[in-house]
Amino acid sequence: MGARELLHQMAEAGFSVEADGDKLLVRPASKLTDELRAELRAAKPELLRLLERPYKLTAADGEAAHAEPWNDAACARFAARVVLFLRRGIGATDADDIAERLHLRDVQADDRAMCVECRYLAGRPDAWRCTNARAAGVGTELPAALVTLPQRCAGFTSTMEG
Repeated sequence: MGARELLHQMAEAGFSVEADGDKLLVRPASKLTDELRAELRAAKPELLRLLERPYKLTAADGEAAHAEPWNDAACARFAARVVLFLRRGIGATDADDIAERLHLRDVQADDRAMCVECRYLAGRPDAWRCTNARAAGVGTELPAALVTLPQRCAGFTSTMEG
């Protein structure tokens, strides 16, 4: 299992996973099984990189995202996303990076979504909550890394829809 999948599995099980320097903070630690501890140890370097900025495009991803010139609709979507993310308390550089990641998703016709673009996301970057947690199949409190992780969610509704 990859680091992204492990983070998603942990969130679905009600855990939060955060990076603190070179350490992983998992809550509630008392509910960790030996198997999960082993998986976390094995994936630790990748998890730390992912938790730092999971949405930052690689050079190859950037080239793919900009292989074709952006049309007016793509520019408008990008701008609307950045405004949404700024309103949600995300810094300007991160907001641009996340919007860029979503543009690549659109170019690749990927059907996954990010919580950060869902109308049911509440809170701020230090305390995200899903107000549709039951339908989404996640805990109410969301780890920051999950909010910007592309995924399929039964409870998702885009902020861009009506």
